[in-house]
Amino acid sequence: MARFKYDPTQFRQRQLFPSSVFDLLPKDHACFVFDEILEQLDVSSAEEGYSFIGQRAYPPKRLL
Repeated sequence: MARFKYDPTQFRQRQLFPSSVFDLLPKDHACFVFDEILEQLDVSSAEEGYSFIGQRAYPPKRLL
């Protein structure tokens, strides 16, 4: 027998999807390690070459 919405708490859920995809990942996932490493990089010299004229550029850390 299928248990689709059998539990009343599931029936009264407020969200269909999590507010962030990172809520679905375990705390020791590799993406969190990469994020910590990238946040420690000094990219100020690369950001100095960016111009404020025109479209917004991607942040150098996110391009990595």
